Amino acid sequence: MANVVYDREALLRIVSTFPLIDNHCHNLSTSNASLTCPLEICFSKACVDALKNAPQAIALKRCIRQLAEFYNCPPTLDNIKQVRDLMSYIDLCKSCFKSTGIQSLLLDDGLDALGGLMDMQSHVELVDVVRRIVRIESIAEKILYDLATSVACTNQKVLKFSAFEESLKKQFEIYAKSESVAAFKSIAAYRSGLNIDCVPNPEATAVAFGNFISDFESLPDKKGSVRPLIEKYPNAKFVLLHAAYPYTRQSGYLASIYSNVYVDIGLVFPLISASGQQASLRELLETCPSNKILFSTDGHYHPETFYVAAIQGREVLLESVENGEFSYEETIKIAKEIMFENSNKLYKLKLIPKQIDSEEYKDVSGERRIVKLKKMGVKFVRIGFMECANQYRFHIVPIDRFQNYIINSGLTNMRANTAFPYYGDVLPENVGVNEVGELLLKPDLSTLIHLPYNPKHANVQVFFENKLTPADPQFGKIDNSPDSLAFPLCPRTCLKNIIESARKDLGITFLIGTEFEFVLLKDTILPVPVDDTVYAVASSFHISNSSEILDRMVESLQEQGIEVEQFRSDGLGKFEIVTAPESPLIAADKVVVTRQTIYEVAAQAGVKATFVPKLFKEQVGTSAHVHLSFKEIGKSQKIADDHPSGLSPYERSFIAGMLHHIRAICAFALPTDLSYARIVDNCWAGTWICWSIENRETPIRVCYRPKTGPNGKYLDVHFEYKFVDGTSNPYLAFSALIASGVDGIKKGMQLTTNPIFDNPASLSNEERIEKGVTERMPASLLDTLKALKEDKTLIDALEKSLDAICSVYLTIVDNTLDEYNYVRNLAERAAKSIKINK
Repeated sequence: MANVVYDREALLRIVSTFPLIDNHCHNLSTSNASLTCPLEICFSKACVDALKNAPQAIALKRCIRQLAEFYNCPPTLDNIKQVRDLMSYIDLCKSCFKSTGIQSLLLDDGLDALGGLMDMQSHVELVDVVRRIVRIESIAEKILYDLATSVACTNQKVLKFSAFEESLKKQFEIYAKSESVAAFKSIAAYRSGLNIDCVPNPEATAVAFGNFISDFESLPDKKGSVRPLIEKYPNAKFVLLHAAYPYTRQSGYLASIYSNVYVDIGLVFPLISASGQQASLRELLETCPSNKILFSTDGHYHPETFYVAAIQGREVLLESVENGEFSYEETIKIAKEIMFENSNKLYKLKLIPKQIDSEEYKDVSGERRIVKLKKMGVKFVRIGFMECANQYRFHIVPIDRFQNYIINSGLTNMRANTAFPYYGDVLPENVGVNEVGELLLKPDLSTLIHLPYNPKHANVQVFFENKLTPADPQFGKIDNSPDSLAFPLCPRTCLKNIIESARKDLGITFLIGTEFEFVLLKDTILPVPVDDTVYAVASSFHISNSSEILDRMVESLQEQGIEVEQFRSDGLGKFEIVTAPESPLIAADKVVVTRQTIYEVAAQAGVKATFVPKLFKEQVGTSAHVHLSFKEIGKSQKIADDHPSGLSPYERSFIAGMLHHIRAICAFALPTDLSYARIVDNCWAGTWICWSIENRETPIRVCYRPKTGPNGKYLDVHFEYKFVDGTSNPYLAFSALIASGVDGIKKGMQLTTNPIFDNPASLSNEERIEKGVTERMPASLLDTLKALKEDKTLIDALEKSLDAICSVYLTIVDNTLDEYNYVRNLAERAAKSIKINK
């Protein structure tokens, strides 16, 4: 059972985040032309009077639900139109395409019934790569029209067919050599099927051409029994469009017996029902090789056609390949082939797939995932959120209530809850919120997971949204834009905004991996660890039931879609689990999930798990090292100058920004008094402000790995932040880390010191000064809070949401008691009790 759940979650991630190549679509309309085109026409082949019945079709009802969720409005066509009418056309296009994950468009610009299409360059603003598909009939018709027009302007009434033939061949040669052209297309099958006469009768051709010249409004339709086109030209590649619906099974058969035939699965999205879409794709998979199926939207005119087709395509692909007939490896391979790789190879695009950050795509399977959760026996959903003081809280609702109401409407929660300190449900003075007012917890369905340690429960993360009342000054002044809906004290929104700003302003994206160090206690009164071993020693797994507990933790994480890279013992009841890198918002969500899993599995085993930074004075302490890397969008390989560090200019400025703001960052990375008991000399945390290469006694460690790319060998780099611990709020800690480095890049900060290759604590004062190491890390929480208050630049760099969070955070963190205080207080009370009893 565990493997099945893990495979499903892994496949879901691939289908949801792997990019798409849209191998057949049409140009969007210009903003003016789009005004004459009703939205319904993009989701139905009906026209004129018949179009009024289209909203009653199952397929269009489904489109309306999906668009309503996208636009955050009631699920009616009128409401959708009202919301989109408030947006500029270019913003409308960008919003829709951002959610599709489409990396490349292959445009057939021969569909222009509205008389106004956006050019190719305008589409480049929406996706990475745009290529043209030349419609043969459009080229031929233009040549014929030009020839007929020229004849009509002269006394010449006879024109040889060779004039047309030579002009057509010349145009084909020009387009074939153009880098902007990916393929040619014919719509001949609409008129004569695939039995196209490849060697027409010269006399018949001359007659047809003559008729056109004399009256070029129409051409006669000539048919005949001929050899199939695909056999006549075995070296030409043919793509059967629109899944050949309703003859999908037959098209799959043709692709299976002819090496030069491929099948496109466009148009069925979104014109037929979900069950019909599944049936079409499964019919293809019955006989058609998976490496010959191509994804497309057949999008046209309105950007919503691309959005809905991409969403539905991902949903149906997930359902169709997850049918029990393929192994896990096969399903992953098939999904990637259909979505991207087949088109990339066929059209020789030579694209490198760009994995989509979860914050940049609309979850494609929320409804279906809920259905699956129900089948797995899930009865309840935990609606969870991490507030500023790193306290994870959740409300529990029945899954039917979640499905039917909470998904769209959210769950009401008091605003005050966002500013509670760790030690109790009270509001400190001057915290910025009070007992008045509420907000909405809006589920992010991309985070919905089954909890293997509590099989009847699922968990979902949320964004905080405004719920304004007449008492609020902003009441009646907000629209449905994300900025106006976002509640300022939402840690997830804060992180989301910071990484989006870095992507938009600098063209960089991030990956973050985390190390989870924790201690297992068999007695919390003293406290007593489960063993007294040292780092990574084999005997630690022989003592108590540690091996069984760690196995269960890792299995539970895998079942929740979290990739574990390694785990081990770490000395004196301490263990470490290392998880794979993810984009920052996903990584922060998975920090929350991992901590909760460790807590729950340990409790079920009868032991206490704790992330306290310094539980035993004689030990080095417990950390939560963060590993961060970034890359520049569109660059497959880092391009560095000749700097001796091997770091690129951006990487050097990123470190410089980190060093500049590091004392203030500690307010989020080291948020409790006990955090600073770990930041002492010779305890692998780094006590002096400096950076290093592969030196574990500095707070910032640069890690290198040799790689080979298209431009030869290079060094892949990521940064490890060793001063972060497990009492930190991951959303705020990641926000501060990224914002500091980004501030360094934006301001062009330069590294003024070289990497330290010694333990700074072992150097004399003179040696440290010579190396430029002159400042210590903060020695207490008061020190770092003072540094944060003074670091106005960092607060400004952390975006509007964290500016508000900082005000709250600075107020509540002074009084926050960490988990160790609780354990220590229990121990003190127990000791007094023992003395009294004696």
